[in-house]
Amino acid sequence: MRSTRVALCAASCLLAALACGGSESTGPSTGSVEVVATTTGAVNGTVTFTQLSVGSHQVALSGVATNCTPSGQNPTFVSVTGGATTHLAVAIACARLEMIAFVSWRDGNGDVYVMNADGTGVKRLTTTTQPASSANPAWSRDGSRIAFASNRDGHEEIYVMNADGSSVSRLTYFNSSFPSWYYSSVPSWSPDGSRIVFASSRDDADALYVMNADGSGISRLTNNPSTVASDAAPVWSPDGSKILFLRVVYGQDNNWDVYVMNADGSGQVNLTNSVGVDECGRPDWSPDGSKIVFAADSFGNGNTCRSAQLYVMNANGTALRRLMSSSAQDMWPSWSPDGTKIAFTSYRDGNQEVYVMNADGTGPIDLTKHPANDLLPAWRP
Repeated sequence: MRSTRVALCAASCLLAALACGGSESTGPSTGSVEVVATTTGAVNGTVTFTQLSVGSHQVALSGVATNCTPSGQNPTFVSVTGGATTHLAVAIACARLEMIAFVSWRDGNGDVYVMNADGTGVKRLTTTTQPASSANPAWSRDGSRIAFASNRDGHEEIYVMNADGSSVSRLTYFNSSFPSWYYSSVPSWSPDGSRIVFASSRDDADALYVMNADGSGISRLTNNPSTVASDAAPVWSPDGSKILFLRVVYGQDNNWDVYVMNADGSGQVNLTNSVGVDECGRPDWSPDGSKIVFAADSFGNGNTCRSAQLYVMNANGTALRRLMSSSAQDMWPSWSPDGTKIAFTSYRDGNQEVYVMNADGTGPIDLTKHPANDLLPAWRP
């Protein structure tokens, strides 16, 4: 049985068709086979095999991306008629390829990278020159852009880029009226992509601000003086109505707690009310907004978070439970868009790595497996 193979090589969810393996020997009467591969209705690759002998030929698609499935039988058979072209249409269904942005020092400096949700396909998006670095990546809800923080221009500022690392633009700017310890960091997008909430010290206090996605219209959301409280790590809720954040109130227990407020800054509520326990790193919402995952130092090490563990609770602060038990630091959780997985940063292998586990805390897997520090994962919505 003659065989003609078509190799389809994946790049993200799209497929490129390549002619592989050569044609059959020329007979006294020959024909052609045109193979057209389509994904979601668009022609993604066409291969024509000529000088094929008359008769039955086998066509096989190989190298199809793991998130894609050809329709019908593979391999399949086609009949070649002398002097004619046989047309074979193959529809390929591709599931959305999940991605995680994270920060890594694997190339000698802190930069933003992306990878597939299984740890493959690592790609560097930013190239920051020492001693500067880039951190705190946050996806826009449509997955087209990533906001991040960087001190590449002397102060820690908010930047935004396309999801492939192109078209980097700066959104926040230091000016002489700001304190010397100024920063703007830890951005989070509104669900409609029109605004970004972030933490900043621009008014000589650790507070939360909101701005338009182009950097205009900055306004302050939390207004405690620096001697009273500090706010950090904001995260917009999936429905856009709430913002999750961390706060420490000085003169009480001096520990960080998880708070929630309305998107306009009103209605601030302490969800954890922890005594002798620090909430650590940025918390996150479940995709449906019903639950919150966060890290807490269960041994009260006083703002160090050396023994941070991951917890989950209802969005109103009830039904608190620990996800898993580990002697290492686990923090900075990020929920998968389907709600079944949670990515997080862990020290359990001796350095910071990005792990993923089931949403119930079972089955933790090291995704990065690199001797350099990998941290601050953010799952693409």
